[in-house]
Amino acid sequence: MGSHVETHALSATASKQIAQWEKNIAPGFASFPVVWESAAGHTVTDTDGKEYIDMISQFAVVNFGHSHPHIIDAVVEQTRRCALTNTSYMNPLYGKLATRLTEKFGYDAIASMVTGAEAVDALIKIARKWAYVTKGIPNDEAIILTTDQCYHGLTLATMGLSNRIAQNFGKHLPNVGPYDPQTGQVVRFGDVDDLENALAESSSRIAAFLIEPVQGYAGTKTPPKGYLTAVQALCRKHNVLFLCDEVQSGFGRTGFDLAYQREPGVKPDMVALGKALTGGATPMSLVMGKAHVMDIIEQGDIVSTFAASPVGCAAALAVLDVLEAEDISARSQNLGLVLADAIDRAQLPYILEHRGRDAGLFQTLVVDEKPELGITARRIAALCALRGVLCGNAANRLRLSPPLVITEDALCRSVEVIAGAFRDVGSLGLFPGST
Repeated sequence: MGSHVETHALSATASKQIAQWEKNIAPGFASFPVVWESAAGHTVTDTDGKEYIDMISQFAVVNFGHSHPHIIDAVVEQTRRCALTNTSYMNPLYGKLATRLTEKFGYDAIASMVTGAEAVDALIKIARKWAYVTKGIPNDEAIILTTDQCYHGLTLATMGLSNRIAQNFGKHLPNVGPYDPQTGQVVRFGDVDDLENALAESSSRIAAFLIEPVQGYAGTKTPPKGYLTAVQALCRKHNVLFLCDEVQSGFGRTGFDLAYQREPGVKPDMVALGKALTGGATPMSLVMGKAHVMDIIEQGDIVSTFAASPVGCAAALAVLDVLEAEDISARSQNLGLVLADAIDRAQLPYILEHRGRDAGLFQTLVVDEKPELGITARRIAALCALRGVLCGNAANRLRLSPPLVITEDALCRSVEVIAGAFRDVGSLGLFPGST
């Protein structure tokens, strides 16, 4: 399999398109040289007509498959009827969406934004206002506590929530991040003792504790069983808001409608939703919360020009239809077991850890990289792409988060390609996307 990859060359069409991209577009993600033309279900087709199995879903966005007919029809129909009105006027679909979401998940109100980072920013704003207005923390002293290696976005406000902060952007938002306010020690994800120590010493200044129920960018890291339950109990004990970022982990990705539901009885005070909320058809995010925090929001506090658009609301309503009608969460659970079993049977070399085995179709392979031998996660992902499987890559990790509608056959064929890439990558020189 792939013995001729080392002689592979990009087509003239792809080479021209990639050159144009590199000339006129500022760097974003570390792009692979695959130029998409179309996509449907779990299949992506490039501008040369080559087909790929999508095993990344654009970072857990197209949970319901690319161009799901019910979602696309809803978006097209609403775009023709009325593409934009924000909350300066009233959109009946926003009210309908609010009712469906709050009734489904047992919350009291929602507030829409556009991107996941904006939704997290809204969480911070609301939590800080609650801290000053309700809890009585002195002005400018409220702390938003997070955990080690978290990811909540790349704006100036959200970058500071993590200990993986990009440099040379000046000061970030103060009083946020994964450090115990008293000791300066990092609060480790999944470690109840770290949180308990931080709250015991500093709860009078801590407004909220914000976590991903399953960490996404860090490599689909799942906490120990009972962690979320213990976190909720500690937050309630110390009058600290419990916030969950479900932007990546929501809408069936981990085998549950929302990932915090992996532990019965857990109900955060507020939740951020995004990405798969609209199935990849149009950007939309939102905050969903209980009355005791949402009721402090006043006019003008949480607004955006494109937030709560009719098109976004139509897409989100269609997503809820598909989530329920196609039993997507159960499908994710079952296929997650199939994926984990296929990876086990493949007996991949150079694996340090297989994460997310119990988290539906939200799994990660941590690679024992040996750059001097040509064995890196980046090279493995690039080789998979050349052979028709699109995986995610960050640091020494290969991320597997395919559309939740993928077939079992496609899932297993993808693992075969991935296994071949692990075996072959060390024998190859440079190839497209390998650096």
